[in-house]
Amino acid sequence: MLLDYFGIILMAILGGARLNQVLTGEWWALPLFAHAMLSACMLVLHRKTSRHAPLLQRLIAWASALLPFAVQVNNSVPAMNRFLSLFGVVIAIWAIAALGKSFDVSPADRGLVKRGPYKWLRHPMYASELFSVIVIVVVDLSLRNILVTLVLLATLYLRIHWEEKIIRGYADYGKQVRSRVIPGVW
Repeated sequence: MLLDYFGIILMAILGGARLNQVLTGEWWALPLFAHAMLSACMLVLHRKTSRHAPLLQRLIAWASALLPFAVQVNNSVPAMNRFLSLFGVVIAIWAIAALGKSFDVSPADRGLVKRGPYKWLRHPMYASELFSVIVIVVVDLSLRNILVTLVLLATLYLRIHWEEKIIRGYADYGKQVRSRVIPGVW
């Protein structure tokens, strides 16, 4: 519960920072602002559940959600890479909207969602997040960015595993929608 409140405040602060970027002319931050604010709103509105992950898993999930902010983005990132990264953010916004009151960062059973991008991928939000990070990191292959990406990949793998175990009906859904993150691969 306390972790949720912390997350709501953090997402609102991140949203405010992104809004400041937009107001200073950095247009590319607008989808990031929308993502942060939608996340904060959905965290306020999400369904309560008695079936949630242990504290360590919830902490790792939050760390994973914040890892993309650790990617170092230099000013020389080409416009095409920024655009592609923002495409990933737009898919994440679509995934959050499709989840609606089932959205949360921490693994919990708030009901299985099969609409929107969840018709084609079991974890479109993670796919879009990973895509957005990789598109930026390939331009700046620093040791820091590579390590952040590898840790992000590992934590996403864990989150997927935990969510698929805790959400009722996931085994049947997994038979209907084969791809977790990358169609035909994973």
